[in-house]
Amino acid sequence: MKTYETTIIFDPGLEEARINDEVDRVSQSIGQAGGEVVEVQRWGKRKLAYNIRKRRDGTYVHVKHKSPPELIAEMDRRFRLSELVLRHLTVLAVKESPVVAEDAAKGAEAQAAGAAGEPVPTVPRG
Repeated sequence: MKTYETTIIFDPGLEEARINDEVDRVSQSIGQAGGEVVEVQRWGKRKLAYNIRKRRDGTYVHVKHKSPPELIAEMDRRFRLSELVLRHLTVLAVKESPVVAEDAAKGAEAQAAGAAGEPVPTVPRG
């Protein structure tokens, strides 16, 4: 099974209990399909970059889960049919490889050196 991250923007007028019910429903469908919910983050109400269905705000929930790929299409269908969901996005979570982590550390060191007024070394790509 692959690890996915799903971000859901709910209608801002929903009560917290209703949002919890919807998150529980998503978690149950993941469990029934043989997957598991790794983490649920409730980001709360935030201002949208642009109006969606005449709404300026949305309540964000981020779910990290391990699921079979077939479930993603079913979740997408359910979110599109729900009037409570303004937007949703599911992406495949990438695991950070040691090379990427090393490049990020070098970049942070170079940025710190540049802020201190020292010459910034270049990192060769190969």
